[in-house]
Amino acid sequence: MRGRLLWLDDEIEHLEPHVQYLRQKGFSVETFTHPQEALEYIYMHPVDLVFVDEHLVGMSGLEWARQVRRRYPHLPIVMVTQDEAERLAEDAVGAEVSDFLIKPVKIQQLYSVCLRLMQAEDLKSQQLIEEYHRAFAMITRKLMSAIDYEEWIGLYKELVHWDLRIEGADAPELREMYEAQRAEAETVFAKYFTSQYLHWVNTTQGPKPDLSPDMLKKYFLPHIGEKGGPLVLLLIDGMRYDQWKVLEALLSPYYNVAEEQLFYAILPTATQYARNSLFAGLYPLEIANRFPRYWADDDEEGGKNLFEEEFFNDLLLRHKIAVKVAYAKVLKTEEGRNLLQNLPNLLRSHEVVVMIFNFLDLMAHTRVQMNILKELAANDVSLRSVTRAWLQNSTFFEVLKQLPAYTSRVFLTTDHGMVQVRRPVRVLGDRETTTNLRYKQGRNLNYDKDAKGIFHIRKPEEAKLPRATASATYLFACEDTFLVYPTNYNEYVRLYRDSYQHGGVSLSEIIVPFVRLMPRR
Repeated sequence: MRGRLLWLDDEIEHLEPHVQYLRQKGFSVETFTHPQEALEYIYMHPVDLVFVDEHLVGMSGLEWARQVRRRYPHLPIVMVTQDEAERLAEDAVGAEVSDFLIKPVKIQQLYSVCLRLMQAEDLKSQQLIEEYHRAFAMITRKLMSAIDYEEWIGLYKELVHWDLRIEGADAPELREMYEAQRAEAETVFAKYFTSQYLHWVNTTQGPKPDLSPDMLKKYFLPHIGEKGGPLVLLLIDGMRYDQWKVLEALLSPYYNVAEEQLFYAILPTATQYARNSLFAGLYPLEIANRFPRYWADDDEEGGKNLFEEEFFNDLLLRHKIAVKVAYAKVLKTEEGRNLLQNLPNLLRSHEVVVMIFNFLDLMAHTRVQMNILKELAANDVSLRSVTRAWLQNSTFFEVLKQLPAYTSRVFLTTDHGMVQVRRPVRVLGDRETTTNLRYKQGRNLNYDKDAKGIFHIRKPEEAKLPRATASATYLFACEDTFLVYPTNYNEYVRLYRDSYQHGGVSLSEIIVPFVRLMPRR
């Protein structure tokens, strides 16, 4: 088979000779007359090329193409139209489709259309510039208005959408515009988030976003007991939303995205807080009170990220759920090989299987010490490239490819994201102050009160955070700042500037995905 084609036309019966010609050329061709049926097919099946008529029942061909393009930005779409107007052709090629054909379609044109797709690149680049200028104005207007937590999720999705589109274009001026607007968005988001966070974690009524403790209770536990094989949860430590979109593209031959939720990770956006909160369904202060023997101070030997399994089992117990649970964590290559070897047994003998993969978070930390990783992950674009390279050759990806043989119930999430830090802020604290660059816990935390990008929680219990000492407070870096001690200040700034860190307040650390995947059978 040379490729999988989809042809959407409300008079498809008149194109039967064209369809048969393509099949004779070795293509698989699926035909549709209704836009919604075609959309549902694309969401459930891999497709390599689409032909769509300009005039459809219920919507225009361009509107249908826009819906497909939002989900599959790289899928070639060919518009079939009766309108020979030059501007329509430019709009079709440059905006939402890859090429166009004029009716009546000459049968010999079909085979050559794929060869002509690359000739549309110049038009597509110009249209991308025009589109982003319009989107830039729309986003700017939103940033100047009062938007709520749901609208922030939508705005963040929009920013990531444009980040990924601009990544594939040779348009440095667009990248510069985007980076400036993204920085503005981070500033506005930090102000919004820090003004609302204490209210969110303390309210039991009224509107608030889904936070880390809410996710498994609301979106995972209700599926226990359903048919379709064991319930599987995979967590990639430190996965940003843009990295998830990279993964989504790689998974498209194997899975459809049944649901995509974005939630707000709690503070600190660090593994030992956000991940434990996710698995326990509790805030850190509640975990520390309920499991005092498991809650070490931040820098104590062993840390606090060793007991997720116990926290998750307690969550099940509190909800009166009795199931057999398997729990696996992959930090090293050998652990990955062992997981793959044991995967069939785990899936056959357990009702719930939880797997944690630590590569992305480990890469962010290791990058500081390894010059080669600094080069490979120098910015967000190259970070996604490294993410893509790891995913394609990872134990994690191999696990995902094997799961459909055993189950149709697969969930994917993370505990927090990460952000590239650029602006240092001097912080003074005693020797017990924690070492994380995006947040500090300690006594007598002092910093330049005029410094921007700082969120100081002086009463940790108001944020449902435990205190290491009676007088300890928490300090969080916002936007792209990082917290540095005055001792050896210049050396630490040199070492950590432009590194990826987590623990503080930024869009990419806070707003993260929780996804239900449906295997393609």
